[in-house]
Amino acid sequence: MSSLTRLQATSNSLLNWIFQDKDSVIKEKPSFVFDMFVEHLDSVYESLPITTNKVDVDLLKFSRKDYQDKDLDFIIEIQNEIHKNDIFSSFLIHGSCADLNMVPGWSDFDSIAVLKKGSLSRENRYQAFETCQKIEKIMRTLDPYQHHGIHFIHEKEMSSFPSLYLPFDLLKDTKCLLGNKSITVGRVDSSMQESARFSGIVKTLAKASETGVLRHHAKDGKYLLENYEDPDTMYQLKYLMCVVMLLPTLWLNLRGTYCQKSESYILIKKYFSGEDLEFLEACSSIRFDWKKSYHAGNTIPEQVKKTLGKNYLARAAKFAILLESRLDA
Repeated sequence: MSSLTRLQATSNSLLNWIFQDKDSVIKEKPSFVFDMFVEHLDSVYESLPITTNKVDVDLLKFSRKDYQDKDLDFIIEIQNEIHKNDIFSSFLIHGSCADLNMVPGWSDFDSIAVLKKGSLSRENRYQAFETCQKIEKIMRTLDPYQHHGIHFIHEKEMSSFPSLYLPFDLLKDTKCLLGNKSITVGRVDSSMQESARFSGIVKTLAKASETGVLRHHAKDGKYLLENYEDPDTMYQLKYLMCVVMLLPTLWLNLRGTYCQKSESYILIKKYFSGEDLEFLEACSSIRFDWKKSYHAGNTIPEQVKKTLGKNYLARAAKFAILLESRLDA
C-alpha cells in the first residue's frame, strides 16, 4: 500500500484553510493570489499516485424523513444548499449525524465534502465560498461551540484516500447527501501521520498541564485556564472535553481496532480501570446531560463546573499520557 505524502497532507490543509475561510480577508486578495493557490493545488492533485488498492464501499441510506425532527432538520437545509450549485461530487456525513444519536447543542457536524476540480476556478470560486459559508452558518445552529468545520477534500483524493481523514472501516457507516450510494476509494497508508497526531495531542495537553494554559482554540483572544480562572471560556473548555473524548478512538485505531466514538467508550474499559477513566467519564456525563440553554454566551455553567471538577488540564494530560504509555502494551 502506498503512503500518504507530506505534500498531499499539507495541500489538504491549505485547501481547508481556503474553504473554511480561516483567513477572513482571503477573498479580498487580488485574483492572481488565488491563481497561485489554485495552480499549486491542481498540480499536487494531478500528480497524486494512483493506487491499485481500491475498495468499493456501500454507504448507509440517507432518508430525509429521518431528519424531520426540529433538532435534525438542519441536515435537510444543508442538503438543499448542496444541491443548489455544482461544487461537490460527494458530501458525506458521519458520526452522530449519521447514526442519529446526536445530543442537541453538543453534537457537532462531522462531514467530508468532496470538491470538484473546478470549484476553485476563477469562474466558480466565489460561488463556492458563498455556498460553503451558508453551510457553515447552518451547521452552527446545531452547535455554536463547534470547534471544527467541514473537512474538504479534492475529488482526486478519493483515489488516494488516507485513514487519517476517516478510517476505511468506518466509511460504511457514513451517509451521502449528494452523489451515489456507494463510493470507490483508493487506500493509502497514513499510520505515521496518525501516530504523530496522537503524540501531538499528548504533548499539547502535557504542556497545558505544566503551564496552566491550553494554548489551542482561543476565542476572543482568550485561552482556557486551569480551575476556571476565566469563567467565560465555555467554547475553549468544550474543545478540551471533545479532544479527551476522541482520545479512546484514536488510541484504539492505532492498535488496529477501528470503531465509532460511542463504541470506544465501551471498548476502552477492557484496558483501563475506572480510576484511570474518571476524567473521561466526567466529560461524557456533561455531554449526555447537556442543555441548549448553556449556549447563553460563553460563560461556563455552574452545573458543568460541578460535574467536571477542578484541575481539568492536569487530569486531561494524565489521561492522555497514560494512553500513550500503553499503546504497545
